[in-house]
Amino acid sequence: MLGVAGIVALFAFTGDPSGPERVPSGLAPAFDLPTTDGRSVSLADYRGENVLLYFNEGVGCDACFYQMVELEENSDALERLGVSVIPIAVNRMEDVQRQLADFGLRIPWAVDESKEVSAAYGVLGTGMHAGLPGHSFVLIDGSGKILWDEAYPSMFVKTRDLLEAMGPSLS
Repeated sequence: MLGVAGIVALFAFTGDPSGPERVPSGLAPAFDLPTTDGRSVSLADYRGENVLLYFNEGVGCDACFYQMVELEENSDALERLGVSVIPIAVNRMEDVQRQLADFGLRIPWAVDESKEVSAAYGVLGTGMHAGLPGHSFVLIDGSGKILWDEAYPSMFVKTRDLLEAMGPSLS
C-alpha cells in the first residue's frame, strides 16, 4: 500500500495520466499576451525564429522562478542555438512583476490571466495543480510548427539537460 509520500513520489515521476491532452505536434496555437514590461508578445513576433515557451505555475512557485534564473544565466547557449525564451505565467500582472523583481529577473514574462493560451497548449494540470500549468516547455520553429514539448513534474531542469532534450529537434 502506497503512503502519501509514495503517491506524491509516483506523481512526481510519472505525471497525471488522466491529465489534459498535450499539443505534441502540428502548428502552434497563435497568441497575443501582455508582458510584464508593459508591452505585448505574440507568436507572430517570432516568425522566422525558434521560440521556447516556458509555461509554469508562476507566483508562489519559487522553483518556477529559479528555472528562469537558470535560463537567463545560460542565455548564451540558447542564443547559439537561435532560441528565444518566452516565460508564461497565469497570475495577476502585478504579482508576476513583484516576483520578477524579487528574483532579479530581466526577461519580460507573458501573462495569461485568462489561462486561454495555457489551455490551448494543453499545459493546465500537467504539474501539481489541476488549474495551473505544469513546468512545461514547448519549442516552436520559425514557421510556427511545434518541434518538441515536455512537462517536467520535478519543477526544475538544468539548462544543459533541457538543451540536450530539445537538441535533436533543432537539427
